[in-house]
Parts: sequence; structure tokens; C-alpha cells
Amino acid sequence: MTRTQRFLGGFTIGYVHMAVATAVGLWLTPFLLMRLGADTYGLWLVGTQIVAYLLLMDLGIVALLPRETAYVTGRTGRTDSPELGTLVEQAMTLAIAQMPLVLAAAIVAVWWLPPSWQPLRTPLIFVLGVFTATFPLRTFQATLTGLQDLPFVARVQFGAWTMGTVFTIVLVLNGFGLPAMAVGWCATQLCIVGACAARVSARFPAALPKRLTFAGATSARAYVARSFWVAVSQTAQVLLNGTDLIIIGALLGPAAVVPYACTGKLIAVLANQPQAILQSAAPALSELRHAEDRSRLFRVSAALSQATLAVSGLVACIVLGVNRGFISWWVGPEQFAGFGLTVLMLAAMMARHFNTTNVYALFCFGQERRLALTALADGIVTIGAGIAFIAAFGMTGGPLAALLAVLVVSIPLNLRALSSATGVSRGELVASLAPWAVRFLAVAVVLTVAGTLLHPASLAPLALAAGASAAIYTLAIASAMLESPAGVYLQPLLASASRRFTSTRLRPRWLS
Repeated sequence: MTRTQRFLGGFTIGYVHMAVATAVGLWLTPFLLMRLGADTYGLWLVGTQIVAYLLLMDLGIVALLPRETAYVTGRTGRTDSPELGTLVEQAMTLAIAQMPLVLAAAIVAVWWLPPSWQPLRTPLIFVLGVFTATFPLRTFQATLTGLQDLPFVARVQFGAWTMGTVFTIVLVLNGFGLPAMAVGWCATQLCIVGACAARVSARFPAALPKRLTFAGATSARAYVARSFWVAVSQTAQVLLNGTDLIIIGALLGPAAVVPYACTGKLIAVLANQPQAILQSAAPALSELRHAEDRSRLFRVSAALSQATLAVSGLVACIVLGVNRGFISWWVGPEQFAGFGLTVLMLAAMMARHFNTTNVYALFCFGQERRLALTALADGIVTIGAGIAFIAAFGMTGGPLAALLAVLVVSIPLNLRALSSATGVSRGELVASLAPWAVRFLAVAVVLTVAGTLLHPASLAPLALAAGASAAIYTLAIASAMLESPAGVYLQPLLASASRRFTSTRLRPRWLS
């Protein structure tokens, strides 16, 4: 399979997974609230957040492995290189060395649970036990991602999520409460690590660790140094994600958090869709660092930016068309905080998506230190501006602060670095997006007016409005996308799909 085919295979399955998970998640939340109660469900959300914080103890070891794997395959042109086995052995050794710290942190987390959270203690012990035991085994999935076995990884994630969700629903229906949530979570994790380990063993035996050792202390120290900056970036994301809710709750009161979160719910759910493009393309982009010239790097980077923003624009247009009606149908019209807040949230989302395309490219080019420091500066500005703006303007200050920070800090600094890496000026990098941007803005204005005047509050009209918004946007940008650098990849894909559709159309038997 070519890089493009591997990318499209992983992206397509991952996108289907994301769409299904979104739909199921919207149903699952009220289902769990009804079956478990708000207190019990809230305890589970706290438990999953504890696991999310424990993931920061990875210190970037596993997060860095896909890129380093892609570097090796791009440099050697082989997936059976001894250098690849050494790399995975180093990563596995480092991950195992972290296990005592992870275990200690898990024990502290359980020990410090307040008495009112006592029902969470046993399920959390079970979850953290599985998390600690499988902590180093995550290297197998990271290795497969770096080797661009993306369709398999996407299928495993989809299948494991489906199995875990089914387990959860069945056990909740049978009255198991919090233990049901823990069993579903653990089943998902065990399925993923088991399937990925079996795949590496069967398909890429050269990447299977044969011993736990630092084969070359110098290279191991270099790996840890690079992973440290990845860990700093991960920590910076904590500053960028969720701090607006904390500031709003502190300054405006907990009641203000509900309409703010509800107004942004559809955006938060759909904003993950463009990320699937970048996650699938990252290994191939890392490989290109060694295999291609700088003009090729610019074309690939520009294509990724355009594809990501095209999907981001689709999300924005759908939200503009249906957000008010969706919230009225989902939780009631009193929880809609206004179109102004919606527009600011979408503007911040799209600016972040554009910046993220630059971040992925720079990370694949080995500039994790610059990215970490930029992300920290962005996070600090976001928090400082958020406190000032929310105090002055109310809840609209949250997305306004995020928009200011990314426009003033991250985008200028990362564009400058990307310009240096690709040999293309910042003006050219931005200008390549102009044909899409003009069309998007025109459609966005129309849909903003329509969404203000028309706000259906039942499922069928909402689905119709979302489909119409998506169709209008797609027709508006189609020609610009096909003529852009992304069109180099889109045109063969569309031609192949057209040929496949034509060749597989069924004819009546009596004509055969």
C-alpha cells in the first residue's frame, strides 16, 4: 500500500469510529444519568479524569515513538531494520522503568479519595491496576502507528470501543453500577494492547522487543531528552483545555458553566473530526523528512492544512445551521447562550485547527522543543486573558481569550518555524488557503443568518438542516479543493471511487 492508501484507510475507519462514538455518546450520557444517577455518573467522570492525569507520567516516551519509528523507516526504507528493534526495545525499557512511579501515583490517587467518593474506590483500584499493568504495552500500538499500519490500528480501536461499550450497557442494565463502567473501560484497553502486540509479532517481528536493555546509552539519553519536550507540550495542553470552565465557575458561579458548556457541546464533539486527518498523516509526514525534498514537504504540509480546514469549516457550517435548535431539542432553549458565543467558539476552534496543522508538521520535523515552549506561552496567555476577559465580558471572554492567544502567540511563531523548515514564506503558506477561505466565509454568513431566523427543535428538521448546511458548504468549496495542493490526493481518490462504483453496479440477472 502507498502512503496515501494507508493514510486514507486509517482515516476512513477512524472517522467512522468517531462518528459512531459521537452518536452513541449523545445517547449514552442521558442513559447513564438515568440508570446510575448524577452522583454516581459524576464519580465515574472524576475517575476517568484521574486516569487522564496519570497518562502525563508517560513523559512523552510512548507519544514520541510513532515519529521515531517513521524516522527509522524513512531513513532505512525498511520495516525489518535492526535499528527499529533497538528503538522499540529502548522505548519499552523506559516505559517499564516508569511503572513504579505510575503505581505509586495510582496508590496515592486511591488513598486520597475523600470519604464521599467511597463508591468509586473499588472500581478505580481495578481500573488503575489494569492501567499500570498495560502501561508499557502501549508501545505496540505506537509502533504500528509509526509503521503506518493505520487501517489495522483503526479497526482495533473501533472494535475494542464497541466491545467495551456493549459490556458497559449490558452490565448497567443488570444493575452493576460503577463496576460496569470499570469493566467496560478495562475490556477496551486489554483488547487494544493484546491485538496490537499480536500484530507486531506476526507482521513486524523485527520490531518485537527481544530484551529490555538500553542498547546504546547515548541514543537512549537523546530519546529521553526529545520525549521530555513532548511531555512539556502535553502538560501545556492542560492549560489550554478546560481552564475556561474553571475560570467561569470561579468568577461567574457554577450556574453559568451549564449554558456555556451546553452551547459548546456540539462544537466540542465535532471539533475532534479534523484531528483524525492529522493523526493518520503524521507518520507519513515524519517519514518524508528523510525521503523527500523541501518543496515536496511544502506541498504535503499545505495539502494537510487545506484538508484539515476544509473539515473544520464543515463542522463550523453545520454548527452555525443547527446549534440553537440542537440545544433546544437536547437540553432546552434556556441553555443556549447565544449566537455571539457560538461564533466566537467556532472562530477559536478553526484558529486552533490551523495552528494544529502547523504543530503536527513541526513535530514531524523534529522541533518538539520549540513547540513545547510555544504551547506553554500560549497556555499562559490563554489563562491570563481568560481571567481578564471573563471578568469584563462574561462567558464570551472564554473563547475570546483562546482566540487571542492562538492568533498572537502560536500561529505567528509556528508559521515562522514552518516557513524555515519548508523554505516557503509565511505569506505563501497562508495564501494557499485563500480560495477556500473566501468561499467558507460566504457560506458561513448565509448560514449564520439562517440559523438565527430558523431554529428547528426536533430531530428530523435538525437532521435536514445539518444535511443542507453540509451540502451547501461542500458544493461551495469543491472546485477550490480540487484545484488546491490537496486536490493532488483528492482527484485520484474520487476517480478510483467512481470507477469502483461503476464497475460494481448490479445489473438485472436477465441481462447477464
